[in-house]
Amino acid sequence: MSQTANITIYLQAVGGHFLGAHAYDYTKIKVKLSYSGGDVEMPYTVTSNFTDDGNASPGFTTGASSFMPIITIPQTAGQTAAVNFLSADFTTVAAKATIHLLNAIEFGEITVSVPTTLGKPFLISQSLILNPAQPAYQVIIPVAGLLVSVADVTGSFAVLVKMMCGCPVTEGPPASLWPANDFTVYANVLDINGNTTPYLLTYTPDQTGNSQFSAALLSNQAKISSVSYTALQKSTGNYGALVWTP
Repeated sequence: MSQTANITIYLQAVGGHFLGAHAYDYTKIKVKLSYSGGDVEMPYTVTSNFTDDGNASPGFTTGASSFMPIITIPQTAGQTAAVNFLSADFTTVAAKATIHLLNAIEFGEITVSVPTTLGKPFLISQSLILNPAQPAYQVIIPVAGLLVSVADVTGSFAVLVKMMCGCPVTEGPPASLWPANDFTVYANVLDINGNTTPYLLTYTPDQTGNSQFSAALLSNQAKISSVSYTALQKSTGNYGALVWTP
């Protein structure tokens, strides 16, 4: 006799929120569970003006808070880093499904596809123990990386750098939990002569006041063949990259 089980899967950006309405191309996020009962596509539905991407607070609540904290580095030497924990409510984005288990413990496999600005998705695979004696499962899957996208700024190299959840980089709290001094961003410029010139990009808020890093073109910069952008979040090791061609 089979047992019915409910499964809820949250996708949390490493160091950030769950992937919701602010994530890149979120309508193309895909979650699938494979087990002895077959492949189960688990809808990852974001409802505008309703679905949230989790609630961050300094307190940890057993059974409700995510195991992965959001750490905000101090803005002044000697200060203590701020730590927040993410929790879900009934409107928080998640993939959900109801499945029928056989009368034996088995492994299921969760596969996740998350779109990126590189044109190819991040692919994540995680095993899950399915026990017919357990009727409910809640899984949090970390999604590493940074979102890097080209910004349109005349005479400069400029990109927007965000967490995978789409959370913005700012000068620091309270505007956001991700201060600009936690990020190092470079543009490596390949010219038509085969020479590479590195540019260190600095935080220069865009018209919305966040997330943009830029550097002015050198006056002697040769004609550009391509630009490779790289972004690193020092506190987590999160890394993002993007190649742009004129």
